Amino acid sequence: MLGDMSAQGHPQYSPQMNSESELVLYEAAVAVATVQAEQDVDGEGVGAAALTDEGEILTGVWIDAMVDSACLCAETGPISEAHRRGRKLAASICVRWTRSSGATVLAACGVCQERLAIFGSELLIGVADSAERGFRFESLAALRPSPWWESIGDDLSPA
Repeated sequence: MLGDMSAQGHPQYSPQMNSESELVLYEAAVAVATVQAEQDVDGEGVGAAALTDEGEILTGVWIDAMVDSACLCAETGPISEAHRRGRKLAASICVRWTRSSGATVLAACGVCQERLAIFGSELLIGVADSAERGFRFESLAALRPSPWWESIGDDLSPA
């Protein structure tokens, strides 16, 4: 459901996920990945979009580095911004865009799943799907059915 414009110029949507809000979140990730690809010599970009509990869309891009371990996943931008604003994330999606194949949804990597876990196990994550749309959303709990933090009795949710 459309709302006011956010400070970043993105339309705000209800944090309640439905087909329309899923598509809007996907399109926001595609938009930043496409811009990133246009600036890249190889024509490849990775972008992420996350929906806050306030209905705002936060975006980020993959940051490459000379050493692979210093690279930053696209999800780190929205995660960091959510922390800075004191917001909880409700959903996140990551997209790789190339000139040759267009957009492909990438499930959050294991490290990003750890980073996203602080927002709760019901956080929704975009994953590739063979259906016509090419993606669906799954809860973090579904992607990580036996997370390590359950063995110590901690849900890691922000207070």
